[in-house]
Amino acid sequence: MHDDLQAAIEGLVAEFGRQVSQVRETHAQLREVTATVSDGNVTVTAGPQGRIDEIIFHPRVYTRLSPSELAQAVLDQVAEANARVAEESRKLMAPLVPEGMPAEQLFGGEFDLDRLLPDVPLQAPAKRGETR
Repeated sequence: MHDDLQAAIEGLVAEFGRQVSQVRETHAQLREVTATVSDGNVTVTAGPQGRIDEIIFHPRVYTRLSPSELAQAVLDQVAEANARVAEESRKLMAPLVPEGMPAEQLFGGEFDLDRLLPDVPLQAPAKRGETR
């Protein structure tokens, strides 16, 4: 019976290690998610968690749009870029999110993966008579 229990524990530890690796890999991918959108007048690039990395105006935008139209164009492009980043983030997180939990709860603005995961992977306990 001891060998069966030992094998079960080792299996659980191995699965936990696999899951931790998958979470870390996904978290790294989330840090790289960006989206660039343009309406021909304004181009916006958004990064992870809605950070705006770049706004580019078409050279003639000031003659095409009034100040209020330009402001609205910027807001529209920022919203679209952020929506695309959020959607890509949801897709990346989907395989990891526990059933019934909104993905947004896991990667909100101040989510810190390192606080949730151990620094050193767990190891299976040593077999009787074995030292580590």
